[in-house]
Amino acid sequence: MFIPLAICIGAPGIAICLLMYCGFARRQEQRLLASMRQSTLYGRLYGKMSALAHHDIDELRIEPTGVTVTSASLAITLLTFDFKRNGNFKRNEAAVRLVAQLLEQDFPMFSNRSAYRLRRYRVYRVNGKAEMGFCYQMRR
Repeated sequence: MFIPLAICIGAPGIAICLLMYCGFARRQEQRLLASMRQSTLYGRLYGKMSALAHHDIDELRIEPTGVTVTSASLAITLLTFDFKRNGNFKRNEAAVRLVAQLLEQDFPMFSNRSAYRLRRYRVYRVNGKAEMGFCYQMRR
């Protein structure tokens, strides 16, 4: 009798704790996105990406070293944006994830799932350490 009662009381308590944690995590994520959007690094990247609006983009790669944009019509690199030369000297996986989210929010063509797919992949450094990268690739 006591155990089922404890489970009934415990389950709503756990659910409330999970809801509170999810709300806290979402607010923290929104703060991080807002601070990244206001940074000079993202401002420069946004300006360069906006200049590519008239091109057909085949692939957008966001890696810990920077962002690379490849053309669909010609197999050429349209943009190579190095994070280190633009003010971010640390390799940070959180910054890579935030830049990927902001580019998807600010350029709606990447959020169109019928046109682009998002892949997450590993990038291996020379010392063998694995880092995460994101790739928006045009569907064919």
